Amino acid sequence: MKIKSILFLSSFILFSISALAQTGKVSGVVTDSAGLPVAGASIVLRDKSTRDERSVVTNGNGEFSFETGCSASCEVIVKANGFGATSVDVSSSGSPLAITVQPQPLKEEVTVTVGRAELLTSETAVPVSVVDRDEIDRKAINTIGDIFRTLPGTSTVNEGGFQVRPRIRGLDSNRVLILVDGERLNNSRTSTGQSGIETGLVETSQIETVEVLRGSGSVLYGTDALAGTINIITRDTPPRGDTSKFRFGAALDTFYSSNENGRRGNIAVTGANKFFAFRVAQSMDRFDNYFAGNATDAERQDLLDQDLQITDDNEVLNSQSHGSNSQATLRFFLNDTNTLKFGYERRRAGNIGSAGLAGANTGLADQVGVFNAYFPFNNRDKFNVRYDIAALTDNLQRISAKAFYQTQYRDFTNVVTVGPVLPFFPGFYQLSDTVTDTKTAGFDLQSDWIFGNHNVVAGASWFRDTNSDRRFIVQSTTASSPNRTLRNSKSVPDASLSNLAFFAQDDFRVTRKLRLIGGIRFDRFLTVAEATENFALDPRFTEAQIEELGLTGLGDGLDTSYTSLTGDIGAVYALTRNVNLSARVGRSFRTPNISERYFTDPGSAEGFVVGNPALVPETGINFDTSVKVNTKRFRGSATYFHNYFENFLSTQLTGVQIAQPVPPGAPPRPPIDVFQTRNIRTARIQGFEAEIEVPFKIRLGYLTPYGNFSYLRGDDLTEHDPLDSISPLRTNIGFRWQNFGKNYYVDYNARFVGEQERLSNAFPPDAVEPGFVTHSLGGGYYLRRERFDFNVHLSVSNIANEFYSEQFVLAPARGRSFTIGTTIEIK
Repeated sequence: MKIKSILFLSSFILFSISALAQTGKVSGVVTDSAGLPVAGASIVLRDKSTRDERSVVTNGNGEFSFETGCSASCEVIVKANGFGATSVDVSSSGSPLAITVQPQPLKEEVTVTVGRAELLTSETAVPVSVVDRDEIDRKAINTIGDIFRTLPGTSTVNEGGFQVRPRIRGLDSNRVLILVDGERLNNSRTSTGQSGIETGLVETSQIETVEVLRGSGSVLYGTDALAGTINIITRDTPPRGDTSKFRFGAALDTFYSSNENGRRGNIAVTGANKFFAFRVAQSMDRFDNYFAGNATDAERQDLLDQDLQITDDNEVLNSQSHGSNSQATLRFFLNDTNTLKFGYERRRAGNIGSAGLAGANTGLADQVGVFNAYFPFNNRDKFNVRYDIAALTDNLQRISAKAFYQTQYRDFTNVVTVGPVLPFFPGFYQLSDTVTDTKTAGFDLQSDWIFGNHNVVAGASWFRDTNSDRRFIVQSTTASSPNRTLRNSKSVPDASLSNLAFFAQDDFRVTRKLRLIGGIRFDRFLTVAEATENFALDPRFTEAQIEELGLTGLGDGLDTSYTSLTGDIGAVYALTRNVNLSARVGRSFRTPNISERYFTDPGSAEGFVVGNPALVPETGINFDTSVKVNTKRFRGSATYFHNYFENFLSTQLTGVQIAQPVPPGAPPRPPIDVFQTRNIRTARIQGFEAEIEVPFKIRLGYLTPYGNFSYLRGDDLTEHDPLDSISPLRTNIGFRWQNFGKNYYVDYNARFVGEQERLSNAFPPDAVEPGFVTHSLGGGYYLRRERFDFNVHLSVSNIANEFYSEQFVLAPARGRSFTIGTTIEIK
C-alpha cells in the first residue's frame, strides 16, 4: 500500500510539473497587411523540444484557439495560401496573439530534408532546388518529369505522359537517385543506363514537394547518387488535432491538357484528432498521343529517317499512357514524442508507348520491316512503416526507424513484322514479351544528436533488390499464321543485389558565422546470380569466346561482393546576415546493377549484348562552391562545380561475333556483333548555375522578374572526346505578377536552350544538337474561406507551337497545349 501511495504521489508531482511547464490556452487572430482577417489559415502549434505539432484553422474572423498550450519552448506557425509562412514564439503569459501575415513576393526559403537533417535552403553546403505544391500547380505539368525542364542544372529524357525522366548535370537514369519520402524508387534491374527508373511511377497529384539536390549524395544515400538526389515527398495526413473530436476534410483536384486530350482527377479524404490522423486518396489519369509543333516536310522526313513515326497532322504515334493511383496513410500520435505511421501506395499504369516507336522501319532479311515497342503495364505497390521518437535525452534529439517493401511489375513488348517477297521469302513475324518482377525491401535507422556545437546525424540502412524475369517469344511467317515457334527464355538470371551501410554526418558550428559539415559512409554490397531455368549462355558462343568475355560459370550462378568507403566535407560561412558562402568536396559512387552484370540476349537496337560480372563501381570526386543571397528585395545564388569520374560504364564492341539466325527461306546473313558493358571511361563535367528573383512593388501588386542560367561542359578524358547528353546553355527567364491580397497571379516564362556543337565521334562530323526557344503563359485565382478553398490555374505552353526536340532526345516535344487545373478543398 505504501508503495502504491509513493507511485501515485510521484505521478501526481510529475503531472503537476508538466502542467506548470505548459503555457495556458493559446489563442489569437490572423490578419493581412491591410488589417483584414485571414480565414482558413492553417495554424500549427509546435513544441520546439519534442517537435510535437497540433493544428487548427482560423475562422471567418481570422481567430484561432488551442485548448491547451505546450512547454515553454513553443511556437505558432501560420500558413495561408498566397502568403509567406509566419512563425511566432509563444509566451507564458497566455495573452492572445496578434499575427500579421505578409504577401510573399519572393519564393519562400524552406526547410529541406533531402540532406537527412532539417536545414534552410540557404544553409546547405550543396545547391538544392525545391518545387512545392503551388509551383507544381502553376507549372501545369503532365508528369513529374516535366518539372525538371525549368530547374537550373537539369533537363529531361524521353517524351510522353509517363516516360519523361530527369537528367542532372548531363547524367541520368541510374546515375540519379530518386527517393519517395526518403525511400529508394531506383532498383538494380530497371534503373539501367538505357531506360532508368520511371518517375511516372509516382502520380503527380499525390506529390506535395520535390527536393532536388545537385551534386553527390552518396555519403547519405549510397549508390546511384552520382549526379544528384531527388526526394519526392508525397501528400501526408493532416497535423495532429487539438482535441479528441475529429476534424474531417476533403479535396478534389482536376487537370486537363488539350494537346493530348490529357485528363487527371484525384479525390482525397482526410481526418485528424489528437490521437491519430489519416489520408485516403484515389486518382485516375489518361493521356492520348500528343501532337508536336508545326513540323515542316523536311523535319517530318528527318524523323522518319530516324525510324520515328509522326502523322501528317503532327501526331506522335505510340506516346499514350493511362493509369490510376491509390494511396492510404495512417498516423498514430502515441504521445507528445512518439508517432507511428503506416502507408500504402498502389500505382497501375498501362498501354504506355515509347514516343514515335510505332511502325518504325527496320532492316531484316534485306526487306523493309515494321518495329513497334510499348509497355502493356508498369505497376508499383509499396508498403511502409515509420516510427519516430523525439526528445529522448538532452543529447539524443530523435530516433527514426522506417521499413518499406516495394514491388515493380513491368511488361515490355516489341513486335517485328516483315512482309513477304514471294516466292523467295514468306515473310517474318516476331513478338517478344518480357516481364520483369522486381521486389525491394529496405530498412533505415537514423538518429539525431546534439553535443554542444555539434549536430550529428548517424544511422544504418539496408536494402535488397530481388529480380525475376521471364521472356516469351513467338515467331512465324505472319501474325495470323498457325505455324508458330514458341520459346520461353530469360535475358537475366534470377538475381539479387543487397546493401548494408553505416553513415554519420557532423554539422559543427565553429563560430557564429562558420559551420563545417563532414560525413563518412561504409557500404557492403553482395550481388548474387542463381542457376536459373531457361537462362543459359547462347550455344553459338565458343568456350574461347566465353572465357574472353569473362562469362565462365554465369549460367551456373555467380556471387560478387565488395565494400566501399565514401566521405565528404564542406563549409558554410555567413559573410553577412543575408549572404552565405559555401563549398564542399566529396566522393560519389554507383555500383553496377543486375542488368549490367548479367543481361545476356539480343539487344533492343542491334547486336547481341552480354553481361560483365567483373565490373567495378563508377566513382567520382565532386566539388561545389556557391554564394547565396537572400534579402526582402532580392534572392539569388551562383554555383560553380567540377566533377571528375573514373571507371565510367559504357557499352562497347567486344570484337567477338556470333552467327546470326536466318528466318526460313531468307538468304544468309552476316555475323552479329557482341557488345558488353565495361569500365573504360574517365570523364569530367564542370559548369556554372545561377538563380535570381527580384520583386518590385507596383500600384497593382507585386511584379517579380525571375530566372536561372546553367552552363555545362563534359569531356571524355579517355577518348579525348566531348561527352554526349550535355546541353551547354540553358536559360529560363520570366516574371510573375500577384495582387496584394494574393488572389490573382499571372506568370510568363521563356526557356532558351543553346545549340550544342561539341559532339562525340558517334555523331556525323557536321552534326549539331539544335537549340530552341519556347514560351509559356499562365494565370490563376485563389478563393479562400474559413473551411473552403478553391483554386483554378489556366496556362498555355509552347505558345508559338514551335517544332523542336529536347537535346539528345529523338522524339519531338509537345506542341501548343492549353491546360486547366482546379482544386476544391474542404478543411
